[in-house]
Amino acid sequence: AMEKPLSDLLVLDLTRALAGPICGRLLSDLGARVIKVEPPDGDLTRLLVPRVDGLSPYFTQYNAGKECISIDLHSEHGRDIFLQLVPHADIVLENYRPGVMERLGIDFDRLQEVNPKIIMGSVSGWGHDNSRSGQGAFASAIHSEAGVTEMVARRRDEEPRNDPMSHSDTCTGLHALGAVLAALHLRDRTGNGQKVEVSMAESTLMVNDLAAIEMTGQDPMVGFKGGQNWSPVLRLANGRYVSLTIDITTNDGFRYMVEAMNRPDLVEDPRFAVIENRVKNREALTEILAEFVATFDDARDVEAAIGPGGVIAAEVRSVPELAETDWAQERGAFVEVDTGRGEMITIPQSPWRFRDADAGVKPSVGYRGENNRQVLSEFLGLSPEELDDLENDAVISSRPPRWSRDSDS
Repeated sequence: AMEKPLSDLLVLDLTRALAGPICGRLLSDLGARVIKVEPPDGDLTRLLVPRVDGLSPYFTQYNAGKECISIDLHSEHGRDIFLQLVPHADIVLENYRPGVMERLGIDFDRLQEVNPKIIMGSVSGWGHDNSRSGQGAFASAIHSEAGVTEMVARRRDEEPRNDPMSHSDTCTGLHALGAVLAALHLRDRTGNGQKVEVSMAESTLMVNDLAAIEMTGQDPMVGFKGGQNWSPVLRLANGRYVSLTIDITTNDGFRYMVEAMNRPDLVEDPRFAVIENRVKNREALTEILAEFVATFDDARDVEAAIGPGGVIAAEVRSVPELAETDWAQERGAFVEVDTGRGEMITIPQSPWRFRDADAGVKPSVGYRGENNRQVLSEFLGLSPEELDDLENDAVISSRPPRWSRDSDS
């Protein structure tokens, strides 16, 4: 088998919900062995509906491929067990609120005492050691505070509302991945462990391609403008929608439209003759384009009609519709994860393909505490009797799915 880039690494993933788990999932996809360490009440996203065979697809998407153990870190014995695992690990990921790791007695200084080479990646809403550190953070809260919600509402000319996707969390997880890989590279050079913390707020600013424009306080309507919201989404003859990457108020965009529709009369129309007027009359101009687009049944035909390579006509599809395309099959863009008895949860594959290395999701998903015994006997040499005692004292625990419990009894 081909090498995996990170196959020599062990990661202890203490994270829950989303911003941390996506980082752990990607480290696992790159070949690291990732052990997810959950509290007795588990990762909240295990509870999300819908369920497939008792498992949450939401949880599965960002926790596939991880081994799952469940330790009560509020108990002294649980902390000891965790600290005995740390010398075996390269990376610890956590997304508790700042200060919680200290209170649990497993902050970076303590981890470094047991493993000087350990790398800790910490994810939080506002970063550590500042006046907002104590604030909780969900994606919708960060989108609100960091200018995303306001900007989208202003550009759509509508009341502010929340986006269904948790962009702040996922973008933060990607930044965390970059940070821990950089920390590993630094460790190769210096031999020292490292703590790196990543804030959701700054991650959200970093992925806002319009942030610097926003900071100027200028919002010119005339000319080649930043942002995708100038590209209209219009109905086809069959009732489906097509997204056109074209701003019909710009000189080029208008010219392409006039040529495609063979409507030289529009150039003489005082509403559209100059760019300033086209900006004022954008809606009327869009209506004219909409009537043209409504005569087509297929996005590709629209694209061919408009012509220039810079104009892309994209069919508006759902995720399952994309999964049905030839591209998704050719690329292997979706992966089926077995819930444990043959039912499948379909999740996205990670996006990279290495030329001479193997990578990608390991298509398995664990219930809470599924790997307690395997991991603790392998790394800590605990006997079945010692594991029984830990379970009886609720230091470790597990929650097999109902169907698995039924088959045992």
